[in-house]
Amino acid sequence: MIRKTFMLLTGLGMAMPTFGHYIPGDGPVELSASVVATWRSDDIVEQNDYWQIPGTLMGGHAWPYEKGVAVDEALLGLGARINERTFAVIEVGTHGGGDGHGDSAEVQHAYLGFQCCEEPGPWVLEVGRMSSAFSPSLAAHAGDRLTSESPLVNDVFFGRDFHDEGVRLWWHETAGWSAGAEYWRGKAFPANTDGDGAWDVFARHAWSAGRIRTTAGGWYYRANASARADHRYGGGHTHTPVAPPGATAEAFPDTRFTGDVDVYGVHASLQYELSTDWSLGLQVEWMELAMDGTLNDAVGRQARLDADQQGGWLQPSVSWRRHTLGLRGEMLTTDNHLTGSAAPVLAEDSGLANASGHDPMRYTAVWRYQWRPDVAFRAEVIQDEALADDELRFALGVVWQGQLWPQSRTRGHQH
Repeated sequence: MIRKTFMLLTGLGMAMPTFGHYIPGDGPVELSASVVATWRSDDIVEQNDYWQIPGTLMGGHAWPYEKGVAVDEALLGLGARINERTFAVIEVGTHGGGDGHGDSAEVQHAYLGFQCCEEPGPWVLEVGRMSSAFSPSLAAHAGDRLTSESPLVNDVFFGRDFHDEGVRLWWHETAGWSAGAEYWRGKAFPANTDGDGAWDVFARHAWSAGRIRTTAGGWYYRANASARADHRYGGGHTHTPVAPPGATAEAFPDTRFTGDVDVYGVHASLQYELSTDWSLGLQVEWMELAMDGTLNDAVGRQARLDADQQGGWLQPSVSWRRHTLGLRGEMLTTDNHLTGSAAPVLAEDSGLANASGHDPMRYTAVWRYQWRPDVAFRAEVIQDEALADDELRFALGVVWQGQLWPQSRTRGHQH
């Protein structure tokens, strides 16, 4: 029985997508928490440098991972049924960030939900501050992933963590199907609050038969931005590094983007149970982004931007009892066109310049051990080729995820 329980936990967490929000169960208030801590052998960039992947416009919460021990995530969540059809979720937490950024607690989820129309539904309406539902990897917490680091494509296209204020209406897991639409205020990268907001549509299907479980889905996201800055280092959070003696540091060139951003993606997962002890897993996601707009800076220089970028990741894994071994391969490609007299300068300042044609890649080998139902350990070897200079680093981490109340019940329905 214990062995089957661990196999279920491993299979659910490692082979199939999980989501950063859920519908509470029918019982009493549910209180859950998680802490993810990781030691890394090296920094992605030096302390007085900026993390800017060549050929991309970055922002949001995509801070570089740092050397030493860091709390990647700490969360406390409360979910409750108000009545038979209405529920509420509140989640407070931190996401670790470079140089201490992201360490302060913030409300990540605070939304109300309403279920109705069981035939042909159910339909679910949710309103408030939420994660997205369109991409499994974007909605997953750091403890839900097999690896400790967010996919590169999420860092570049969505600033790693997507939390925004909006409304979601969707057809919820009926005969394996889920489909819906979301409208966002535009606080989350790649939108901004000065633009016209953002919206998306999505659909996915889950299927199982015997030893096989699969999911597949697709989505489309559109955002508008007005004078959007990279708030990691620029905009209202100007970052001026101080270099040690003998080294140099440059002020961050604050360029802005105004225009439309379109992103679409597909994702799939597969789990195959070879036996009671062994199972195989596969996850894949691919995204394509198009930007059409204008770059400008504080001195009035402007350039027209037309960009097409693609990226994704593939992750096969094998699980034996409490152990999971996995490999994740990632890549990004960029095709950027800037026109205007200021195009060369703005391309360099913004990070869109990629004269060498470098295609960012990253490869991760990971072992995860589910020591207890709520505690897991993981070890990783990461070959990082996101920047022009390759880097090999190592990581050791611990994941604790538990339901604090009630302890005798299964947590509400993940979605």
